[in-house]
Amino acid sequence: MEVEIIKVAFRNIVRNERRSKLTIITIVIGVTILMNMQGLLRGLTSTVYGRMMAMDTGQVQVEAEGYRADARRLPLDRVVGDSGTLAAELAALPGVKAVSERIDASFEITNGRDGVRVMARGIGPSETQVTELGGKIVEGRLFAPGEPGLVIGKGLADKLGLRVGDAAYFTAMDRHSVRNLGSAPVVGVFNYDYPLFDDRMVFLDIDQARAFLDLGEVATRIVVRGDRPGASAALTREVAGALPSGLVAFEWKVFAENLVSTIETRLKLLFTILSVLFCLIIAGIFNTMAMSVQERYREIGTLRAIGIRKRGLERIFLAEGLIMGLAGCLVAAIPSTAIGLWLGVWGIDLSGIFPRDIPIPFGTALHAAYSVADALRALAAGLGAAVMGALVPARAAARLPITEALTATK
Repeated sequence: MEVEIIKVAFRNIVRNERRSKLTIITIVIGVTILMNMQGLLRGLTSTVYGRMMAMDTGQVQVEAEGYRADARRLPLDRVVGDSGTLAAELAALPGVKAVSERIDASFEITNGRDGVRVMARGIGPSETQVTELGGKIVEGRLFAPGEPGLVIGKGLADKLGLRVGDAAYFTAMDRHSVRNLGSAPVVGVFNYDYPLFDDRMVFLDIDQARAFLDLGEVATRIVVRGDRPGASAALTREVAGALPSGLVAFEWKVFAENLVSTIETRLKLLFTILSVLFCLIIAGIFNTMAMSVQERYREIGTLRAIGIRKRGLERIFLAEGLIMGLAGCLVAAIPSTAIGLWLGVWGIDLSGIFPRDIPIPFGTALHAAYSVADALRALAAGLGAAVMGALVPARAAARLPITEALTATK
């Protein structure tokens, strides 16, 4: 009986060629869009989140209690004491790949004529294992441990006219609120292609920062990178459990709240768009199947008259929807694969789409990232839309009285 139902359904699909093709094309478009939108969303989150961790936040940061609430002024009176010892202990934890001490402070840097307020970051040698700073230096080099020298952003260097070898002057308030004046040569220029960093940050050796700011063996924060980028929450719990009292551990998302909020808002918007698309596909299939029922009143009456039950008639129409859904999903594999390869390999060039100062580290191109789950969801959505679109017309056909169907003029 099941084989006969499939044969009848297939015959009806072939007989109504134009309408069947329209339905299949609708499913192909929907599955293709859904598949590649998922890939773009995954690529967006993994690229932006991953780059943010690699640029700045690491996966976990350790601070003194109360520092977070006062972070805007970059306080030097709430620090992580004996930070070197603690960093070594954290580096020994399972799942930890690298640990870096930092000192963040507000500096004014000048070329002798013009000045710019920046965030200065004192870092140790392990910073290049936690972030990608080492690979972003486009001129000069990174300073050696204990070496006086600055690495400044390309935007800042262009603004002040500073190049490698030039002397830069800077002032800052030390931990006693005394304003100190210092100078150091520019030994390197970095370029993240991210204005919030390139225009407003400088790096110096952590021991030089400690001496200039009159700090001892302390850090304003310790940054931890794990060996699994997707396990930040678990790593945060691991680090928090190893901290002495007075210190707290935060997952990287705390330091990128605006970024995370922006991405989540975009995800919700795109989810809404995909939901509307899914409903349109269902509506299209429903319309096609409903018209098919109207055109086949006499056939439906004949099938009922020769003994096919209502349940069997429902199954015929559902089988038609399922067959067209399967066909649509199979055909969709071709454009989905082609578009997926293009988005995965070449990506979408964002340089001309977003302003340069947009506060999201997109980089120059957005690449899609796919998973088996994405493909399965897209295929399930295509099949589900086909079956759901056929369900109401199938039940309408099954409820049609035999006499009314046989005497129908359409």
